[in-house]
Amino acid sequence: MSNWGIEDDTNLAGDNDNLPGPKALRDAYAALKQQNTELQTGLATVQKQLRDQAVGATLSELGIPATAAEQYKGEADPAKVREWAASMQTLFGGGSATSTPNPIDQGQPQGLAPDVQQQLQQLSEAGQSGTPLGNAEAAHGRVNDATDLAGLLSAWQTLK
Repeated sequence: MSNWGIEDDTNLAGDNDNLPGPKALRDAYAALKQQNTELQTGLATVQKQLRDQAVGATLSELGIPATAAEQYKGEADPAKVREWAASMQTLFGGGSATSTPNPIDQGQPQGLAPDVQQQLQQLSEAGQSGTPLGNAEAAHGRVNDATDLAGLLSAWQTLK
């Protein structure tokens, strides 16, 4: 049977790589697909980094290490991150997610008896208000400031 001369124009065996037009288009299409895949991968990486930074910053504000951002799988909305952190802290017994002020940051010494704390408070207030030191405090100050033996002996003599 005759194929009306078609066997002379194309290869019926399926070897289309030698054709001039369609192969160039297929190659360009394959290159564009590869480039599109690379761009999508890069965009996903950048979006993940930005999300992790936003979540890490919110967690850091709450006093939680930013590395915990890897465990958070929700949106990067700060309100939702705070809600998640609060639920995780109550789940694991960490208290609330709100940052509570540290007593040390407020100037309250830890582990001191109440009377000693009161004395320190009075001393601090006296120094801030400009109240002059008493004789004993002044003498102890001179003892602390002494740099040689003669200065130390002179400071001790004022303590008598």
